[in-house]
Amino acid sequence: MMRGPLTALSRFCRTSCFEHRVKCSQLATRIFLLALGCILCASGYAQDQNCSVIPAGQEFWIRLTEPVSTYSSKQDAAVQAILIQSPRCGGFPVFSAGTAVQGHITRVRRVGMGFRHGSSAVGIDFNKVSAGPKSLAVKARVEEVANGREAVKAGVIEGVGGRATPQQLMSTRLLHLPFWNSEAYWIFLLRRGAFPFSPEPEIYLPPGTDLRLRLMAPLELPAEFLRARQQESTENEQDDAGINEDLRQKLLALPSRSLTRSGRPSDVVNLAFRGSPEQIGAAFEAAGWTYGDSVSAWSVLREMRALSSLNSYSHLPISNQWLGGEASDIRLQKSFDSYQKREHIRLWDEDALEQDFWVGGAIRETSATWSIRTGRFIHHVDSDIDAEREKVVRDLTLTGCVANVYRVQRPEKPEREKTASGDALWTDGSLAVVELNDCEAPATAAISSSPMLWRPRSRWKRFVRAQALSIHDLWRSNVIYISFDLGLTVIHSLRNRRGRGTRESIGVTPTYRGAN
Repeated sequence: MMRGPLTALSRFCRTSCFEHRVKCSQLATRIFLLALGCILCASGYAQDQNCSVIPAGQEFWIRLTEPVSTYSSKQDAAVQAILIQSPRCGGFPVFSAGTAVQGHITRVRRVGMGFRHGSSAVGIDFNKVSAGPKSLAVKARVEEVANGREAVKAGVIEGVGGRATPQQLMSTRLLHLPFWNSEAYWIFLLRRGAFPFSPEPEIYLPPGTDLRLRLMAPLELPAEFLRARQQESTENEQDDAGINEDLRQKLLALPSRSLTRSGRPSDVVNLAFRGSPEQIGAAFEAAGWTYGDSVSAWSVLREMRALSSLNSYSHLPISNQWLGGEASDIRLQKSFDSYQKREHIRLWDEDALEQDFWVGGAIRETSATWSIRTGRFIHHVDSDIDAEREKVVRDLTLTGCVANVYRVQRPEKPEREKTASGDALWTDGSLAVVELNDCEAPATAAISSSPMLWRPRSRWKRFVRAQALSIHDLWRSNVIYISFDLGLTVIHSLRNRRGRGTRESIGVTPTYRGAN
């Protein structure tokens, strides 16, 4: 098949390049380099298919099995974790869940009594994965603390402190009043009395904390590991035969979205469960999920405390929604140390489909803001709800409470949707059907319950530290800080607006980060 093109090329060289031998030589050189490049690309593709090298930039999730604290941990101390979501190659995970991951602390900044540092910081580098009998050297750094109030910059986890007091969270611009009016210093006393709970400035990551990591260098896999991985992937291939056609059609006939009290479309239905109420409760409890409280005066007070201390409320109420005219039967959530960030799921009992069968929608809240339109705090959500769907499946699988997972794909083409609060949603439209068991052989059994001192034991020391950190508010009341603060506000606003506009204009689905 190549004879015709080669003959034509030869004739072209003889006729057109006879008097221009130099140009003909250059043309031949370019053709040779092109052919060589194709050969190298083909070999590189084959190598990628064999997954002998995992490229830098891949992201994955780990779970700490021992605590880390800026108050107690020392530089160069070892950090232990397990893999809960592996880097992927060819659509398959490279490592199995529960694989041991080791690292060490590269930097510790302790607040202490608050006179020298206003906030804490800890850097952790992970450099080893125990894959079978061998340990593989890796180079990975932390990118995110799941549901954490801590920010991560260049691999360093930064805690809250003088820069993120409850007063600043509620009324940032009040910090500038003393500069314009010297008689306004009384506002600090008022705000201190209205919000007496100060956030804990030391970082504490207990066992069970999830961290998102990024490979900073390519990871080369040995040949024997590749053979074992291929065999394991073949043995663990999922079979959707567990979902009969009748049940599949009933699932597809369900509404694809739940509705708010006012009838506005809200969460996407992306999960289904086979299991008794007891199995549902045991599985989610083992995965660290909790039930949401009912709205009451007591829950409102607990919300105010969580907000003022920049902490979580593990039983924060979850608003009700309706599916097919029925209110949700179970509402569950998972949080760490942030009032603004959590994951939650609403479940509806669908006995009409099958006995002990539940459907629901899982979503991840990423921030909380005051809504002028509704007159209350509202949560904004992560647009990539497929990542949250897979995260729920991963969490339950790690507990040993999952027997099988099946997939049901909706026939209609998924489109961009919006929540009731206006946030964009992205989904492939499929449902994950999870068949539960009685929670046996958890992959997270290695997680330790050993305590670690994470703050001063003395309340007096904590009180003195809180007063020292409050001094950070005073030095901000000057023209230099005002200009800097307003400039940052404008820059962040423009970046957020530009990011949203770019994604909506090009129609790009966010990269999936939570696959198992």
